[in-house]
Amino acid sequence: MSRTRLARILAVIIIFSISARPCLAGSKVFVFYPSLARPLAIQEALAKKCPGLEITVFGRLTDLQALVLREHPQAILAQNAVLRQFPEYLPRLQGNRNGSATENFVLLSIDKPLEASKVSAADIGVVGMLDRKEMDAFVGNLVSGTPRVNRVTKVEDLLPLLIFQSVAAVLVSEANVREFQKKSQAHLVEAKLEKGKVGLVAAGIRAAPAGTAPNLSGEREVLSALKALDAGTLALLGVDAWK
Repeated sequence: MSRTRLARILAVIIIFSISARPCLAGSKVFVFYPSLARPLAIQEALAKKCPGLEITVFGRLTDLQALVLREHPQAILAQNAVLRQFPEYLPRLQGNRNGSATENFVLLSIDKPLEASKVSAADIGVVGMLDRKEMDAFVGNLVSGTPRVNRVTKVEDLLPLLIFQSVAAVLVSEANVREFQKKSQAHLVEAKLEKGKVGLVAAGIRAAPAGTAPNLSGEREVLSALKALDAGTLALLGVDAWK
């Protein structure tokens, strides 16, 4: 093979690889939504429905925080309380369920509901979706008290806390109450909370750093893909529509 022909072939390969690169990995989307569904199951479902996006679902807050700082994804999907920890990500889509942007959280306990007067002296189990100080404040606002907060990584870890009496109650969404009651033979009862409403998952888009142009094509790519999700995939994020 002549040098001229070899040079032409190499040039074609280089041009092809450069032009194909954007198609190999789309906009990065990070997802953090503690639920009874496994993070990998959520990731696989989202990746299947959004093949143009590079989706990573996290099971732990610390992992999310570390990778956001390093990789600066185009979007973060998380509950409002979590999203507020990342001020450079501006909410563009708000998840709704049954026409509401919030869901009710309750205190779940065994045999009898935890009385409001005993909350401040109690140990409460929660999923650590915020840093410790922020999580303590989050729980205190919901239960109107200052309980000792016992954080776990996964929603499924809350039930053993109750069964082994490590806590007096756990703080969960009403949707999870039904799932826990199916899984356990214990008599699980809930105490309603006056201020128990928590924001559902929202999509935050990364704002352009000062002095740079916004990535409008990436933003459109993410928002279009999320709006096209079917009911079954949306349910994995705890919502049934976007607003």
